[in-house]
Amino acid sequence: MKWKEISVLTEGICVEAIAGIFHNLGSGGVVIEDPQGARKYHNKDKWNPDSVSPDFLNHQFVVVKAYFHDESGIIDEFKNSLEAVKDNFNIECRVYFDEVKEQDWEESWKKYYHTFKVGQRLVIKPSWEDYQAEENEVIVEIDPGMAFGTGIHASTRFCLTFVEKYIKGGETIIDAGCGSGILSIAAAKLGAARILSMDIDEVAVRIARENILLNKLQDIIEVHEGDIVAVAAGMKADVILANITAEVVNLLIPEAAKVLSSGGWLFGSGIVDSRWPGVEKKLIEYGFVIEEMLTDIDWVGVAARKA
Repeated sequence: MKWKEISVLTEGICVEAIAGIFHNLGSGGVVIEDPQGARKYHNKDKWNPDSVSPDFLNHQFVVVKAYFHDESGIIDEFKNSLEAVKDNFNIECRVYFDEVKEQDWEESWKKYYHTFKVGQRLVIKPSWEDYQAEENEVIVEIDPGMAFGTGIHASTRFCLTFVEKYIKGGETIIDAGCGSGILSIAAAKLGAARILSMDIDEVAVRIARENILLNKLQDIIEVHEGDIVAVAAGMKADVILANITAEVVNLLIPEAAKVLSSGGWLFGSGIVDSRWPGVEKKLIEYGFVIEEMLTDIDWVGVAARKA
């Protein structure tokens, strides 16, 4: 299958808006490349300079990429939406179009994505690599395919850190925007009793189900396609995982306040730091206590407890 790749070079302030356009257009996957984050890690031993374009480290902008079926015909709609974002933020964006074969995407992951550790216990392992677990390590096997959620980006690492720290066992969890299923799988392996995972992207839903089968967790994790803000109404949960965007986190907070039991947790991530004050205000307004914040470059993650 062929996919159309659209890359937008922009500034951090409108990353969420552009990612939102891609999601609304039904993207089969969104990738955010942050050169500031890359510069932070480029001197580390495992840095592979071939994993990004040659001039990437010198860029001051962020690259937001999305993938669509080659026959989807969304270019005109995308261009119109992007013009509105540019006018709203008064920022110029550069756009590039390319074509990607699905097998090329898969081979790229195998070349650049390797086993790594998050926190004290969680080990994120690509399905194609061998790894011998050490004592007390928890292995999460992931084949990310064309779904967001590899654990590499700060937003996913924040939520994985919260999952490891605050999941004690026996919880009922809602994963809002599950992507590859990485957070649900980690939570299940740390003892969660039941997890409902949701994503609006049918590609993500398919890949999450495949990863859940890979980890033999299909009896604990249930995956559905849909809008979590609408679906969450009337449900009850101990934890909500929301590795999405500040805009969607804000929409989710009022429902989370109804859904979560007293003392329950909302782990929010994918929040650009310029949008954090609005998220913080909304959390406090709906009775959440902010227990922990994690930051990395322009990104914020929050562990908020319902009072």
